[in-house]
Amino acid sequence: MVRTRVALGLSFAAAFLLLAWADSLLPGGPVIHALFGLLMVASLVEFYGLAERVGQEPLKIAPVALVVAFVALDYAARLAGLEAFGGPLPRQWATVASFYAPMGIGALIGVWVLTVVHLLARPPHRWLSGAPASICGFLYIWLIGAHVFVLRGMGTGYLLAFLTAAKVGDAGAYFVGRFLGRHRLAPRTSPNKTVEGALGGLAASALGSVGAAALFGLESSVGFWILFGLVVGLVAQVGDLVASAIKRSAGAKDSGNLFPTFGGILDLIDSALFSAPVALWLLAA
Repeated sequence: MVRTRVALGLSFAAAFLLLAWADSLLPGGPVIHALFGLLMVASLVEFYGLAERVGQEPLKIAPVALVVAFVALDYAARLAGLEAFGGPLPRQWATVASFYAPMGIGALIGVWVLTVVHLLARPPHRWLSGAPASICGFLYIWLIGAHVFVLRGMGTGYLLAFLTAAKVGDAGAYFVGRFLGRHRLAPRTSPNKTVEGALGGLAASALGSVGAAALFGLESSVGFWILFGLVVGLVAQVGDLVASAIKRSAGAKDSGNLFPTFGGILDLIDSALFSAPVALWLLAA
C-alpha cells in the first residue's frame, strides 16, 4: 500500500508539473482551466453520488453545466484581458474584492438556476430531498474551487507553492501518522488520523512552501513562506476532515474508487480545495 501510494503520488506530481509548464506557455492558462474544470466536475459527481447513498435526489446535469460554463467564462475573460472570477493580481486587498464581486453574482445565479430547475424536474413534495444537496455540492466545489484560477492568475509559481503546501502536508501527515501516530486526532470523523500525523503534516507544509518559493523564485521572506505553509497546511487538514465527515455521513470510506489507496477525485483534492481561499488571502495581503 505504501509503495503504491508513493508511486502514484510521484506520478501525479510529475504529471501536474508537466501540465503546469505547458500551461505557462499559453495565454490565459487553458491547461489549468481544463484540468481543474475536469477535477471539479468529477468531484461534483462524486459528491452527488455520496448524497444519493443517503436517499437524497440531487440534480447532476444542471450543476455540472453551470461549473463548465463558469470555468469557460473565466478563461474567456482572461483571454480578453478582463476579470471574470479573478485575474492577474497585484498583492492588495482591492483585488480580492474585485474577485468576490463577480463570484457572488455567479453563486447567486447558480442558486437561482438550480432552485428553478428543481421546481421543474422534481415534484414539489420532493424538493427538500434534492435541492439542498444540489446547491450545497455546487457551492462547495465551484465557489471554493474557483480560487485556484485566481492563484494561477498571480503566476504559476504561486499556484505551485500553494499546492505544494497543501499536498506535501497530506503526505507528511500520512507517513508520520502511519509510523509514529499514537494519539487520535478526530476519532469520530476520521479514526486513522493522529495528532502526531497532523503535526508532521504541518511541518511538511512549511518545508514544502519554503522549498517551492525558493525553487520558483517567489517574493517575500522565508518567515512569510513558513507562515504560509503552516496556515495553508492547517486549513488543508480541516478540509480533509470536512470531506471525511461528508463520506462518513454517507457510510462511505472514499468518495470513489478511481485510484488505488487514494480513492476518488474528491479524496485527491479535498485538502487543496478547502485551503485555496486562505492561500489567496495570504498572498493578496
